[in-house]
Amino acid sequence: MTVKSPGRPKDLEKREAILDAAVHLFAEKGIQGAPIEAIAAASGVSKVTVYAHFGDKAAILEAIVKRETDRLSHELTAEIGGEGNLEDRLVRFGMALVNMLGEPCHQALDRALSLEAHRNSDVARRFFDAGPGRVRQLLASLLTEAMARGEIAEGDAVQSAEDLMSLWLGFGAMQRRFIDCGKSTAMETESTVRRAVRLYLRGSLPATA
Repeated sequence: MTVKSPGRPKDLEKREAILDAAVHLFAEKGIQGAPIEAIAAASGVSKVTVYAHFGDKAAILEAIVKRETDRLSHELTAEIGGEGNLEDRLVRFGMALVNMLGEPCHQALDRALSLEAHRNSDVARRFFDAGPGRVRQLLASLLTEAMARGEIAEGDAVQSAEDLMSLWLGFGAMQRRFIDCGKSTAMETESTVRRAVRLYLRGSLPATA
């Protein structure tokens, strides 16, 4: 007798539906404007089910950040291990990061998370560790390996990662908070990211004997 595969667990389906609904509601209405009841209705589950999975909106927010960061981390890890010289790998890493942060839904969610962070410093720290902090560590690991191979000068890899992320995001991130600039083309994004990488590498060359 053939045993039928159970497929995707129902609990996982419900959990993902809750997160999908919460992302859109938080982006559209803000965190305070999206009560648990609205999230439950939009995800097609009961309020009790939402509480059973997450407990409160802070836990939902943390799960959203972790899911999005997991997705980005998967892409970034692939770029770290990809072919090409250090410049090319850093450009691919930077493009994956900038492209994700430039998604309209992510920008709206980022604004909602920023407002929430001011209300709750503990939640803000959890968001930072799961999101920017994790990306910084991935980039620092890439730079640490490059330092060990002598591709760039030895130094503080975490500080170098912060410097490079600042170059990638820089004024563009500030501008998007106030002005709808439209989505950059792939060519424009690559040009910006590559220019930042070259500027960083120019100041990080190993000392010659």
